[in-house]
Amino acid sequence: MRRGSRIAALVVGAALIAAWGIGGGVEETEASWTDQEFARTTLTATTIPNPVIQSCVLSPGTLGTNPTITMKWNFPAGTGYAAPANVAYAVAEGGLLSNLTVALLGQGVATSGPVSGTYTTTFSSSLLGGLLGGSYGLYLQTVDATGWTSGRAGATAAMGLVGANPTCAPNPT
Repeated sequence: MRRGSRIAALVVGAALIAAWGIGGGVEETEASWTDQEFARTTLTATTIPNPVIQSCVLSPGTLGTNPTITMKWNFPAGTGYAAPANVAYAVAEGGLLSNLTVALLGQGVATSGPVSGTYTTTFSSSLLGGLLGGSYGLYLQTVDATGWTSGRAGATAAMGLVGANPTCAPNPT
């Protein structure tokens, strides 16, 4: 065979092989692999501590018409929290959390202190309008700079009609 014939035969053979590969189509396959990489880390979470209610006193006012509740409380030692930046207040008629109302400083709530670490918060009659012959739950929460909050520390205040038998006590923790 001559050299030109060999090249022509090679070209024709390559063309037949290529045509056979294209015409045969692509077969489906399921590809899979595994990767053996692992990672490890440590996660730490913090718990925002509740304020600590030391005591509360309900003063009913004249015939129970002008009640005020004075609450003594503190943040746990060493937390670095301070009022008003790190505390939220709430009041619940009947002590029921379903009736919870956020209370804001200057709107029936005033806080002073700390004196030796203890704050004094007064909830006035503008928030306690329905206290005449009823009860209220008063709640404090620590608010961290991140926006996370603690659970609620609470106290329950109650009095009978016309201010009879006023009571106020911190709720068990």
